[in-house]
Amino acid sequence: MPLFHIHGLVACVLASLGAGGSTVCTRAFGAEKFPGWLGYWKPSWYSAVPTMHQAILAHARAGPVQQPLRSSLRFIRSSSAALPRPVMAGLEEAFGVAVIESYGMTEAAHQVASNPLPPRTREPGSVGLAAGPEVAILDEVGQTLASGRTGEVAIRGSNVTRGYANNPEANAMAFCGGWFRTGDQGYLDGEGYLFITGRLKELINRGGEKIAPREIDEVLLAYPGVRQAVAFAVPHPSLGENIAAAVVLKEGAAICEAVLREFALDRLPAFKVPSRIILVNDVPKGPTGKIQRIGLADRLAAALVVAYEAPASDMERLVAATICEVLGREVVGRNDNFFSLGGDSLRATQVLTRLRQSLGFQIPIPAIFRCPTPALLANKLDVMREPEIDALAAELEKLPPEERASLLNDL
Repeated sequence: MPLFHIHGLVACVLASLGAGGSTVCTRAFGAEKFPGWLGYWKPSWYSAVPTMHQAILAHARAGPVQQPLRSSLRFIRSSSAALPRPVMAGLEEAFGVAVIESYGMTEAAHQVASNPLPPRTREPGSVGLAAGPEVAILDEVGQTLASGRTGEVAIRGSNVTRGYANNPEANAMAFCGGWFRTGDQGYLDGEGYLFITGRLKELINRGGEKIAPREIDEVLLAYPGVRQAVAFAVPHPSLGENIAAAVVLKEGAAICEAVLREFALDRLPAFKVPSRIILVNDVPKGPTGKIQRIGLADRLAAALVVAYEAPASDMERLVAATICEVLGREVVGRNDNFFSLGGDSLRATQVLTRLRQSLGFQIPIPAIFRCPTPALLANKLDVMREPEIDALAAELEKLPPEERASLLNDL
């Protein structure tokens, strides 16, 4: 960890020295250098942010199969951002030691909570028990919430800052009844373990629905070929915000956006599934290695743009024309996402109603959520129409030849 960040300066250097230990200060992080550092310095533990852990794990898995890898490590620590469960499990399998996830912030100098080492219980997905300051969950008016209820994480104690210099507005917002509001959303379980569900500023407000992007990250990371996944807010004309996600694939994996959306639709409510999932080589990070979720829509704006491609069949043209009518657009390409164009559940119903009137058969509402582009929806409708055509042909066969010929001429 860089030493201009409190994770590196306090959690690693000062904590180790204060406990009578020593610290190895390496050069800039590099996953390819990490095995050499382990072998030469033989540290008993290391601490990093999740993106570093992911890189270390990917590098370890790329080498010869060794389960577990031989090293001097007694445990691994993670902090500064949420550690995906698959990464935690992968590290423990690869190194054969416990991974403890902790939670800290500069205003608490640094540690707030930590999972304990075995044989005490570690809760995957939790940042552990209070480890320094008191921890509580507050509602919007500053009242303490019972265990299991989600609200804003608040802390108080001798290690918590007394305020921001020359910033009375920030202090008025941050302090409430002696508690410091962290800006993180979470809950405490019955045993006192703290679960962080997201940053309040990072919550995606999709038409009034507050969605924690971390939940979406976890689902996409569960797909076998995904190495990294980050959900983020994108502007939407009627909902205010919609959801997109950036995904980094594992080496050799070949996955398309449609497959990942289908995977997510089977595991999330439709309104939480990203309208766009873009495949990238890397996700932009800040100087400390943490992913900068806020502002990601601007940084990846070029990747979110879909090049126009004209509809390629009569059914695609019908779907595209119908979307144009409902959204008031002049043109829609075959690969344009209905929800990215400004569509929502109400307008989705209008599109399907008009298509039903044109095609003469029922179309289930989920069809447009699973097939949000004219190309995908047209293919789905073609498949649905085949039984309808077969049934019509069977009915025509039952008619007298003269009546059947008359009907066919009318058609």
